[in-house]
Amino acid sequence: MTLCMVLAVAVGSPTAASAAKYPSKTIRLIVPFAAGGSTDLMARVLIQPLSKLLGGAEIIVENRAGGGGAMAMGEIMRAAPDGHTLILASANSAVITPILSNVGYSNVDIAPIAQVTELPTDLFVKADGKIKTMADLMRLAEANPGKMTYSTSGAGSLHHIVAELLQREAKKPGLLNHIPYNSGTESITAVLGGHTDIAFANASYAENYVKQQGVLRVIATSGANGDANLPDVPSLKSLRYDVTLTSWFGLAARAGTPQEILDLLSEKIKDSLKDPELIKSFPNLGMSVDYIGRTDFTTKYQNQYKQLQGILAELFPKKK
Repeated sequence: MTLCMVLAVAVGSPTAASAAKYPSKTIRLIVPFAAGGSTDLMARVLIQPLSKLLGGAEIIVENRAGGGGAMAMGEIMRAAPDGHTLILASANSAVITPILSNVGYSNVDIAPIAQVTELPTDLFVKADGKIKTMADLMRLAEANPGKMTYSTSGAGSLHHIVAELLQREAKKPGLLNHIPYNSGTESITAVLGGHTDIAFANASYAENYVKQQGVLRVIATSGANGDANLPDVPSLKSLRYDVTLTSWFGLAARAGTPQEILDLLSEKIKDSLKDPELIKSFPNLGMSVDYIGRTDFTTKYQNQYKQLQGILAELFPKKK
């Protein structure tokens, strides 16, 4: 045995050693949304059991809204890759924003840890309006091409992409007129106020309006198997529109974080999502528990990044 081998055996793996000591200080969970919204509340629900499973470690939520998630991701890029700064990443912040804008990070800079929930894009209309089904929507839109409006959380958002893919699938590009807003909440409010005809958004933004108040109707969802929170709503795929793009939220760290720490966190998140209080809380936020471990989540993330690079290049060609 060489001297180097002896030293390696004596010292052991530095990453394994760092994982054994993890966490050694407060963990920051960066949330790319303002405090008080459903995503922020989801993060705060999650950290309760996660803290216990990490030996009572202190986990604090820091809200960094703005820039399509770029401000929050910037915190991760500036942090040490030691697992003590994490982000509640989404398809918008970790995929769409770095593809569309020069924000200083891309898929190679992010280390996915675990998916927490998956969110289809749902199509919302006023419950007392003329549109009751997708067939109604298409019939009215074709009778008034370009005049019917739809709201989303912003130009280039995943909701916007779903709407554009739907029109492309229907072979009717430009059939609907896009009105972008600054958030999913605003896009839902636009439909309620009669400012737009349809909103493409997540159920988390409209749970109360659909189930409690009954003022909104959901006519379709982009989830391939529907929306777990809206079991009676047909999927676009079942209606013969091949649009199955969904958003997701999951924890991630900066690339270069030791794999042993990432694996540890992935397993602890899995166990956290079994917590009875969390299981009761998620549906009230318009979300379901959709855990995917580190390996599969990383594959999903990288595949979606490549997929959307092509789609976004077609939908939003860059000016020469």
